[in-house]
Amino acid sequence: MTELAIALLAVALLLFIAEAHAPTTVLGLLGVAALVGAGFAWRDAGHDLPVAAIVIAGLILAGFIVFASRKALAAHRDQPVRTGWEELVGQIGEVREPLDPEGQIFIAGALWRARVAAPESSIDLGTRVRIESVDGLTLVVQPAAEGQPTITEKGT
Repeated sequence: MTELAIALLAVALLLFIAEAHAPTTVLGLLGVAALVGAGFAWRDAGHDLPVAAIVIAGLILAGFIVFASRKALAAHRDQPVRTGWEELVGQIGEVREPLDPEGQIFIAGALWRARVAAPESSIDLGTRVRIESVDGLTLVVQPAAEGQPTITEKGT
């Protein structure tokens, strides 16, 4: 029976690790069940472990797992999906062809057509710009303020 208790502890540990990497609540509760099972297997092997301690520890751990999983799922659920051009808004790029009012900027490893948000102004070569919006395949930009944090590009 001691081997069963050790095997159930190992299963519980693996399930807790899986729950930490992919919060679903189910894996965590299965880990709690395996841990409680290990406690009962340990008790059946002749060790002095009160049933109340096993049950109370299992309930407390299950409550923690449910609480933590719900918080983790809520944190991921609140983030907007940002893929494609949507993730460019707010990032910093560099002007590669002067914007007067249209030209090209380099951002996210590619050259994009861009235009200045204020049509009467222009932006010189090498200036850092912040993407304000996207109009079709043209980025609408304005010069990045000196104090604004930059978003690093992938791969650089």
